[in-house]
Amino acid sequence: MKTPDRTTGGRAAAMTKFVLGSHPGGRRGLYFRRVRMWPFILAACLGGCVILLIARDVWRIRRLPALDSDVVSPVTTRISVIIPARNEERNIARCLDGALDQRYPPREVIVVDDGSTDATPRILREYEARFAGRLRVIRGRPLPPGWVGKCNACLHGAQHADGEWLLFLDADTAPQPTLLGALMAFVEHNQLDVASVFPFNELVTWSERLVLPIFYQFALTAFPLQKNLSVEAPAGAVIANGQCLIVRSSAYWSVGGHAAVKDKVLEDIELAQALRRAGYRVGLATAFGQLRVRMYRGLGEVVQGLGKHAAAGRRASGWRAFWAVLRMSLTLLTPWPLLAVCLAQAIAQPATPYAWLALAVAAWAGLTVLGFWAVRYRRWYALPAWTALLAPVGWLIYLAIVVRGTLQVFFKRGVTWKERVYS
Repeated sequence: MKTPDRTTGGRAAAMTKFVLGSHPGGRRGLYFRRVRMWPFILAACLGGCVILLIARDVWRIRRLPALDSDVVSPVTTRISVIIPARNEERNIARCLDGALDQRYPPREVIVVDDGSTDATPRILREYEARFAGRLRVIRGRPLPPGWVGKCNACLHGAQHADGEWLLFLDADTAPQPTLLGALMAFVEHNQLDVASVFPFNELVTWSERLVLPIFYQFALTAFPLQKNLSVEAPAGAVIANGQCLIVRSSAYWSVGGHAAVKDKVLEDIELAQALRRAGYRVGLATAFGQLRVRMYRGLGEVVQGLGKHAAAGRRASGWRAFWAVLRMSLTLLTPWPLLAVCLAQAIAQPATPYAWLALAVAAWAGLTVLGFWAVRYRRWYALPAWTALLAPVGWLIYLAIVVRGTLQVFFKRGVTWKERVYS
């Protein structure tokens, strides 16, 4: 009789000890055991949040339209291409070659030499002589107090243009022959008044590869891309890219042109939002096959350029920038420490099912983040998929650049770009 009782009683005692814990007193032990489960539940919830945020990013990016070189519109309207240029001796020739070699040529190409001190003026004179009647070079006017250089140059160029549409191109871009046709097809199909595109970014040095994809993702995270084409979208939700921005001339002048955003470093976003407030339709697309750009060259330009954007972006996007910082920090910095902690706990407490659940969710979150960035690096930047492993490092570097730029403005030192200081 003792053997069966001892076996059954032993199992019951073991079961009670596992459920109630090692503390005497039954209910007190159960309460203590339940409290210890909360870290695992919290870890699983945190991993789940990472997965949901990445899923939302995928959904939003997939809704971003793309220009199609096979669907082009014969350009029958007058388009004036305006290129502000300051110290662009490394880039201006490639930009002009592309702008002047369009399948559907623009009415005119206007370059505003914004006080260049390098070989840019000489290159522009050579091109103006070769393409007389198609290319006009205008010497930029002195920078008025309180103006940003690019806004001043863009407005000056627009004042000399007579096109029904104004296409503003940065001098470091390289337009492909189908750009104008595909861009106008996108504008006409969506009945837009202003549109801009994200070009294919040429990333050469490791500083560019680490930081610039992070910068673009930060911008895409801060603004709801799916609302850009909606006529009901609030102005604060609209984003644009000034590297390639086309706007109906009548709409441009109705809001005052670049004079309306004369002191804004992020003039593209501010101008698009001003147009949206005035009731105009704003669109955004990718143009990887129609436009290329090398935005910055090397670490020095990356730090200076993104520091300028960071200081200005804090003002332009407000709480959106703060929310984007939290989201990207959660998705890029959380999964790996979370996975390490959950793995250690699962090994230390192998009989605890919550530990293994938390470990599974943490591993899933880490793989989701890796997969997302691997696809982004591969499709958007033609970089190896393993570069995704460096995304957290790129995010930390970008945060350091943001802090540096913000502190420079806070302490009234300003940020320097192309020999000009902006506060």
